[in-house]
Amino acid sequence: MMHEAGTATEQTRERLLNAAREEFSQHGFQGATVREICRRAETNVAAVNYHFGSKDGLLAEALNFAPLKAMQLANGKADEDPEVRLRLFIRDFMLMLLDETNGSLPCRIMARELADPTPALDKIVREAIAPLHEFLGKLLREIAGEKTGEAELRRCVHSILGQCLYYRHSHPVQQRLHPKLRYDHKEIAAVAKHIANFSLAGINFISKSAAK
Repeated sequence: MMHEAGTATEQTRERLLNAAREEFSQHGFQGATVREICRRAETNVAAVNYHFGSKDGLLAEALNFAPLKAMQLANGKADEDPEVRLRLFIRDFMLMLLDETNGSLPCRIMARELADPTPALDKIVREAIAPLHEFLGKLLREIAGEKTGEAELRRCVHSILGQCLYYRHSHPVQQRLHPKLRYDHKEIAAVAKHIANFSLAGINFISKSAAK
């Protein structure tokens, strides 16, 4: 009986986390309500305080960036040319942001926080954004070469992430401009290829200018 009770408690906790990730990704931390999260999780409102202490505690648990970290680690270990690794990174990151069937809800929460910051942003910057910038900066340094200045390199990082995040932020607009557009794997791959081609052309131009 103790094992069954423990399993039921764990299942309730997991349902709350899944419901919270959906709610936070759609409405942001401020717009999400404990009542709606509990309705999605099919549990009572006291469950959030019981399992997580508060709405803040629930957000802290819901923001699990392990898949994003694992993607960066795998990319860094890939035995590929740095330009190929950049293409792989952009493709994988776009899948996390846009793939509705297998994407990363914490990544979508991150994207929403960047557009409409709340107190959760400090945690997101510390755990996800700062490491992501560091990873991408090192990768771009391999491509751009040592003569490219730090400021230029930083702008390249911002340009690439900005392009990626635009597609997440503009999703509601794109649905209205292009009602038949669907971000399936084929479309996401095409968008990722465009961002990579566009970015690499810019980085290579900057690199050649710095070498003169």
